[in-house]
Amino acid sequence: MKDRSRIRFNPVTKDIEIEGSEEFVKVYFNKIQEMILDSSKEIVEEPRIERVRSVEKAKKEPKAVKARPPKKSRKAKKKEPGVKKVTNVDTVVTLIQGSTEGISTAELKEKTGLTEHQIWNIVNRASKEGKIRKMKRGVYAG
Repeated sequence: MKDRSRIRFNPVTKDIEIEGSEEFVKVYFNKIQEMILDSSKEIVEEPRIERVRSVEKAKKEPKAVKARPPKKSRKAKKKEPGVKKVTNVDTVVTLIQGSTEGISTAELKEKTGLTEHQIWNIVNRASKEGKIRKMKRGVYAG
């Protein structure tokens, strides 16, 4: 069976764990103690002035911040008074209200060029608002 020897060091808790034979532990325990003592002497012997100088060298001036160009604002176009834009909703509702017997979605599709889905949405909205009424399935009147 092999002799397992190892040294563990936890830098957070500063724990040192040495496992192995007695000879291994004695040799490395003494070496680690010497290393720790040497490193603590180096830190104590280091003059404070050099530390301050190294920190000053590390400090850099902040970068200049570029100014952003001003945002371009869009001006709303002035509408001419009395001119009203005709919407798809207006077109469909006027066609339905203008028919005496009622009009089907297929006829609305041919006259307006809209899709069935668009016509259904417009008809449902207009019927909820009370502008038109449903006569039977697919036929609407004003």
